[in-house]
Amino acid sequence: MRIDSRHAASDAKIFILDDDPKNIVPLEAILKRHGFLSCTSMTDPRQAIGRIMELQPDLILLDWHMPTFSGMEVLEELQKHIPEQEMPPVIVLTADRAGEARREGLSAGANDFLTKPLDPSEVLLRIRNLLHMWMLRKREREYNALLEKTVKERTNELRAAVFEAQDTHQQLIRQERIRALGVMAGGIAHDFNNALMVIEGFSDMLLEKPELCGQADRVQESLGAIRTASRDASEIVRRLREFYRPYSKHEEGRSLVDVNSLVEEAVQLSTPKWQTQTRAVGLFVDVEVEPGEMPRIWAVPSELREVLLNLVFNAVDAMPQGGLIKLRTGVEEEMVFVEVEDSGTGMTEETRRHCLEPFYTTKGDRGTGLGLAIIYGIVRRHNGFIRINSEVNRGTQFTVLLPVGSPVETNAEASRTLIPIRPLNILVVDDQREIRQVLAKYLEQDMHVVTTAENGCEALEKFQAGRFDLVLVDRVMPKLSGDQLATAIKAIDPRIPVVVLTAFAEDTSTADVDLLLSKPASLRRIRETVEQIYQTAIAVREPVCVASDVAAVH
Repeated sequence: MRIDSRHAASDAKIFILDDDPKNIVPLEAILKRHGFLSCTSMTDPRQAIGRIMELQPDLILLDWHMPTFSGMEVLEELQKHIPEQEMPPVIVLTADRAGEARREGLSAGANDFLTKPLDPSEVLLRIRNLLHMWMLRKREREYNALLEKTVKERTNELRAAVFEAQDTHQQLIRQERIRALGVMAGGIAHDFNNALMVIEGFSDMLLEKPELCGQADRVQESLGAIRTASRDASEIVRRLREFYRPYSKHEEGRSLVDVNSLVEEAVQLSTPKWQTQTRAVGLFVDVEVEPGEMPRIWAVPSELREVLLNLVFNAVDAMPQGGLIKLRTGVEEEMVFVEVEDSGTGMTEETRRHCLEPFYTTKGDRGTGLGLAIIYGIVRRHNGFIRINSEVNRGTQFTVLLPVGSPVETNAEASRTLIPIRPLNILVVDDQREIRQVLAKYLEQDMHVVTTAENGCEALEKFQAGRFDLVLVDRVMPKLSGDQLATAIKAIDPRIPVVVLTAFAEDTSTADVDLLLSKPASLRRIRETVEQIYQTAIAVREPVCVASDVAAVH
């Protein structure tokens, strides 16, 4: 880096501090004669410190021996206020030829010295050398500041780009899920309508012919069919809810997963794609499942379900004339594998190499190029990998391999012995009369005493007027939601457990909710929930009241 000495001289600000004006005058004359036009001088060292801070000179010429405030004291004071990297060079002016003042000055932090009487040539040489070094350092600081600012700006831009990319990625995942949901919609409606037809048919038969109620076998057969159909419908909703469960970037959601069960669910969920749609156009696709023995793995069930579903969808798309899809599972070298093989058109080597890349598709307008990329991302997050074998006109085989290693499974909860519980006083809150009735009948069958309320406000009044061991409340209600009611109840008596029932896919609860229970809930599930809540509560407190002492209110 080259700096023009003439330009540096004209721009340089020089500060002269000497208690004798006779020394300042000739020094200023030398400097101005050689182009150093910006010179400031003072004789009072105490006032000079503030002036130096204000002026920010490029060079200080400092008399070392001053009676009221020495040059060393001035230098020490300046060093307290000016950072080391911003301290301008200091030249000590002294008449001491013995060298003591020079040693003191250099030790105190001065950069150079001049001996009085001054030699004009020496003055100019030393000043120019120090100014040149100072200008280089100053320019370096400016460049560093600019570089730091640029790096910070680029970092912020990069961070914003990463956040935007992450958001875009999640939007693309949602779009891909919606596309898959559209594929399944027709089959879901078909299966759901079948279940409803069974429920409606047997219900109408019993209602139109009350005399059948006297025939225990016929009634049991009809009610059994209704219960089976309702459970089938509930399972359809559960699978759909698990598939399109809202994604949370803070949520890991890993648990011990039975891969074979996920394969079966994926086959059921994809039935509209490989069976309903293909048969509607005169094609036939068969699916064979060959489950192998394998341990459960530590994974996010909904994500692995999504992987399997997309692989089945791709297999169907790869067989425009119909064909066979085989799903196999097993263990390979301490890795659990799921293999999805089709008898379709296969892939070229180039397509096989690029098929996992985002937006790479051979389906034209029918594809987004995201399905396999999403699969790859999920598998990598599970520390697994994908193996692809394909041959044109011979089909394709995708093998997903996932590590077996997982946290130690404990069966403490599963093996826990349920303690027989006494009848409880339970407050049931739901804005739908039929649901209140069902829950009340469930609980009364186990000898519990039930009080019902149709909204949160009524429930709060009854809770304040009575004594209860447990509250079951619907999450979505007018006037006062289930979560709000739970908070109000906990404020009155934090010992009372609150169970919130919900028909939505959300799986999070507030701090005041002891347990979140999904609808529809069977008699067995309600019973298990009451027992679980009771055993938890009894471990920390005595029963609130004795049910036999309180009359049921409906």
